[in-house]
Amino acid sequence: MRQLTDIELQGIRMAIMRKEISSAEILMEVYDHYVSHLQEFPVQKFNDQLFELEEKFTFAYCHALQAKFNKEIRKELSSLHWQVLKRYFCFSKILYVIIFTFIAFQMSRFVTNQKEIALLVLSPLVILAGAHIFFLIKSHFRIKTIKKDFNTAGPLQSSLSYPFSEKLYLPVMMAYVIMWSAEWVFNSNPIANLAPSIAAIIFIILSIYVLTLLEVWQIKTKTALI
Repeated sequence: MRQLTDIELQGIRMAIMRKEISSAEILMEVYDHYVSHLQEFPVQKFNDQLFELEEKFTFAYCHALQAKFNKEIRKELSSLHWQVLKRYFCFSKILYVIIFTFIAFQMSRFVTNQKEIALLVLSPLVILAGAHIFFLIKSHFRIKTIKKDFNTAGPLQSSLSYPFSEKLYLPVMMAYVIMWSAEWVFNSNPIANLAPSIAAIIFIILSIYVLTLLEVWQIKTKTALI
């Protein structure tokens, strides 16, 4: 195995960029495969081996890999999120959930108006908003480094970016619905007294959702470019 020269590495990058791959994970996977393969051959065989790789990793083949990866990553992310969520109701963590639930209902006893309900319900979203900003900044700098290495300004992002952002936006949409219906809840005499308890339940659900999603993000950052 030999060390490839800067000129050879640049040639590999140029060849790969012509395939117009938009998934950062697939781009780096193809690049690593090219490099590891070409390191096994002497300088004299570099062009021939690069040509053989180009014959295998065609534009259509790379985009098929990308489409398959993008489809699988959504299923993988949902499956991982479900696994993390289930762990919160296992024996090792259920006590913490019960204590957290008890505290939430104690807090709800002090909720007396629509504004306080909003503060209780939306407080987990503050953490989510901060995490989202951090996620976007970290992903931006990781992708920026790759773009700089490949000398491209084309569209490139982590395949996890869209599905993960969708999960981040879900509780925000829930919050809009809650805030829209909060006034009706308070003005409805039969359930007005239950409003604080309803707010506590929503607070618990959103909090667990946010905490599990952050745990998923922490796990995926070890392997994904987010």
